[in-house]
Amino acid sequence: MIEPDLMQKYLQLLTPEKTMEIVLDTIEEIIPFELAVILSRESNDYLKVRYAHGPLASSKLRNFKLQLTQHPEIIEVLQSGKVKVVEETVNPEHRDTYDGVIDLPAGHSCMLAPLLIDGEVVGLMTLDHSSCDIFTPQRVAVANSLAKLIVLALVQAISTDSLLSEKEALMYERTSLLGNIGSMIEGLVGNSPVWIQVLEKIKLVAPTDSHVLILGETGTGKELVAKAIHTLSKRSAKPFITLNCSALNYNLAESELFGHEKGAFTGAISSRRGRFELADEGTLFLDEIADLPIDIQPKLLRAIQEGTFERLGSEKTLNANVRIICATNVDLEQKVKEGKFREDLFYRLNVFPIQLPPLRERKEDIYLLANYFIQKFSIKFNNKNIILTPEAINVLYNNPWYGNVRELQNVLERAIILSKDGVINPEHLIFQSRKSLDVLVRESNRIVKSFNEEIKEIIEHALKLSNGKIYGKNGAAALLKLKPTTLQSKMKKLGIKR
Repeated sequence: MIEPDLMQKYLQLLTPEKTMEIVLDTIEEIIPFELAVILSRESNDYLKVRYAHGPLASSKLRNFKLQLTQHPEIIEVLQSGKVKVVEETVNPEHRDTYDGVIDLPAGHSCMLAPLLIDGEVVGLMTLDHSSCDIFTPQRVAVANSLAKLIVLALVQAISTDSLLSEKEALMYERTSLLGNIGSMIEGLVGNSPVWIQVLEKIKLVAPTDSHVLILGETGTGKELVAKAIHTLSKRSAKPFITLNCSALNYNLAESELFGHEKGAFTGAISSRRGRFELADEGTLFLDEIADLPIDIQPKLLRAIQEGTFERLGSEKTLNANVRIICATNVDLEQKVKEGKFREDLFYRLNVFPIQLPPLRERKEDIYLLANYFIQKFSIKFNNKNIILTPEAINVLYNNPWYGNVRELQNVLERAIILSKDGVINPEHLIFQSRKSLDVLVRESNRIVKSFNEEIKEIIEHALKLSNGKIYGKNGAAALLKLKPTTLQSKMKKLGIKR
């Protein structure tokens, strides 16, 4: 006998889609088909696709609606309540069941099986095969019997959808009733007008499944906003997966996004799931999306549009239902004009843009943010007596904040360490100058030369500092912590002259 807890676990795993899959797998063992579709009757006028199975199944069928007035043979089947085999003809007046969605040859086999409960039609099962005369009377009888199991899963799916619609309505109601979500979501601190607009946009888009593009300078809190959208969405119980797209070449980007199979490339000692697969039913946050290699962008576009992809080194198509949230600190439209970012991908991602203001445009939030960080650092440094003097607060207000909220956090942490007693005065506030930031940017963009070229530059710099002197306490060899003879040997090899 199965334990109640185990039975409950099995029932939770046996979703309507899983039930349909199991029954259709059973049907396929007896009746060869290339496409099986389960449709629900939504009204007297149309049917809606709920599930598609088989080699010809396509994402184009998802939520496809079939107008009954255009298919008299289907109306006949629904009215009679009996399974019917339709041998497709080349009659120009005939219209295929999935005309314009699935391309099947003229003369292919089609079976229509009404799905009934207590004599009432709740849907339809269609089986298609490109060959003719596939569906024999014996196979029709089997399909008729197994259709009774399909109808139970269909009714369950309809009930589930009804609950989900109710849940979505409740999600909208919940977010609309939330006051300041910044008090609920970690880090979304502020009450300036521009920041309130951001919070309102988060509340508006969170309950939907729309893709979001977060724009803003470095340090404005793009990942925090992405997490807030996920937390307030109906996907909140599912994974929130992140990927930073900077410094990814094509192969690494493909592996990180879609995973790889064992042996797909040198060093691939085992199979690995990609971020897209890990984020199934949840949210995938792509940070620095502008840096994504353009060669991988078509595959990402297909995965977003159709929900299908393949791991690197595999031909098996996988499915994932993922909400995409992207972030960038550059002008993506300009990237599109320069040919460095695909226009079709840009429009697919830019469904609902949220522009985050820099800290210098929301200075009235500086005091609130400073207090928030001080509370965090009080716990970190085990010091509850950390305070900002009025003079220090004035300095914070007058700083241009090129590094935004992240710079404010770093400045305060450094000030707490320097203050020793926890009283932060102006002299404890050390800022990153704009000039220093520009130097850092130039350094980060510096081209890496060959090993010998880099070594040559280092030696030449040491010789310059030592005025060409090699030996002695202040010689180049001492600066480089090398033996003078070793340094001379390297100089000769690299063609360096004093």
